[in-house]
Amino acid sequence: MSIDADYIIIGGGAAGALLANRLSAAAENNVLLLEAGGRPVNPLIKIPLVAGLLYHWPGLNWGYETTPQNHMDDRAIVWPRGKVLGGSTAINGMMYMRGHRADYDQWAQFGLSGWSYDDVLPLFRAFERNVSHGDGDQYHGRNGELHTEKAKGDHPLYRAWLEAGAAAGFPKNDDFNGAKQEGLGLYDFNIKDGRRVTAASAFLEPVRHRRNLRIRTGHQAMRLMFEGRRCTGVDVAHGGVTETFTASRAVILSAGAINSAQLLQVSGVGDGALLQSLGVEVVVDRPDVGRNLQDHLGVYVQNKCKDPITLYSLMRPDRAVWAGARAYLFGKGPGASVPLEAGGFLKTRDELEIPDIHITMVPGLSLATTQLGQMEHGFTTNFYQLRPESRGSIRIRSADSREKPLIDPNYLATETDRACLRDGVMLARRLVAQAPLDRYRGDEIAPGADAVKDDEIDAWVRETANTIFHPVGTCRMGADENAVLDGELNVRGVDNLKVIDASIMPAIVGGNTAIPTMMIAEKAARMLLSSGQSASDILAQAAE
Repeated sequence: MSIDADYIIIGGGAAGALLANRLSAAAENNVLLLEAGGRPVNPLIKIPLVAGLLYHWPGLNWGYETTPQNHMDDRAIVWPRGKVLGGSTAINGMMYMRGHRADYDQWAQFGLSGWSYDDVLPLFRAFERNVSHGDGDQYHGRNGELHTEKAKGDHPLYRAWLEAGAAAGFPKNDDFNGAKQEGLGLYDFNIKDGRRVTAASAFLEPVRHRRNLRIRTGHQAMRLMFEGRRCTGVDVAHGGVTETFTASRAVILSAGAINSAQLLQVSGVGDGALLQSLGVEVVVDRPDVGRNLQDHLGVYVQNKCKDPITLYSLMRPDRAVWAGARAYLFGKGPGASVPLEAGGFLKTRDELEIPDIHITMVPGLSLATTQLGQMEHGFTTNFYQLRPESRGSIRIRSADSREKPLIDPNYLATETDRACLRDGVMLARRLVAQAPLDRYRGDEIAPGADAVKDDEIDAWVRETANTIFHPVGTCRMGADENAVLDGELNVRGVDNLKVIDASIMPAIVGGNTAIPTMMIAEKAARMLLSSGQSASDILAQAAE
């Protein structure tokens, strides 16, 4: 059998980039990284301010959309996912966020040993290079590859909003990734010298010349190859032709919550009844592939601003171009930061043990509002529910992996989820009503002063809520036999195949998902490198 690599990694995003770095650090490992998108040559990637625009940039995006949502006025929601080396870290908001201690302890309570917060904290520290927290900080790393620094928060609206939060009785927090998560303050970001840091720039660029690491962009995985129940490689489309790459030690799916589940299904690993109905030969019947889909759903409380100091000042083309040029060339000016610097984690109800919403201040109106023609000075208080109960699914439409799958996050399917967002609106209004914002606060644009009753707020949420771009869970790991993966991220029922990305999460973390995805890759790399089994041993077993 001709072998092209020891490890094939499918997907060059948050997980795949770190994995490629770690596995190729061992000189004996031959690593092949396959990325469907191109190299991150678009200059806009480097400019933090335009992150919101990149979500919809066609050349950097898979262009996904959900099915019409039953509990959101049958709206189909645009679901951007990065299609470029670096994945969604090339288009996201760059916020460095891990989630709550309780999230990982819950994973351990599911029977997944080695995944508690105390277990994973050293993994977070391993790849972090935080320049804003002191030496010896037990919660942060200073020697990793991923540059992280605290926002300056210089805008007067940030300061006034945080003061308003204090006036409303909310605690202050100087480090959301430290001893506690609850409170308001300034976030940490993956921005260095005023420019975006991606998974590709942090983990791949410094090691791209390693002889044992091959990075292939423009290579889209079409189907996994099996001999019996052993995954031997992958068929890949590139430049109008299809070729097969084979792996001796492992084929690793790091393609994200949508594409990893889709690729398993088109390759015969999934719900047998679904696959047979679409003409896909079943390798192993595993109905949970594609299920357990979770995402964070956000809403945007918006006010007019009486002082002309908001992002609306940059809407003039000449000012926008100059801000972008300064950020790209010199890492300076308003384009060198993302307008999400102040916020935090709060409880909508006093009886809760841990925060249930992530709330952020934006010194401008949302893109959706400006696109509707509301062009004026304003500010936004946006938030999302941290741990939604609603569960959705990813289902293929055909045996062709080039056809976009059916994406149904099933938003707002439970009253708990609807109540959290309703309560969050009232909390946001209470914060914005405080005296420190008096000189800035104008009329409420959304949901508007007329939306007072529960059903009125619910109607507004159904009409306007949107994804926060955090899909996870479709290839969940678990101790139960129904789980797609075991605790070491092996696909149950087949050999030589792992999934290592956000899709493995059994329950979504209470925060942004890029950094937890990197942690998953860090842990997986250590498990792989400590396995102690040589490629020749594995080949010998396969021959037997």
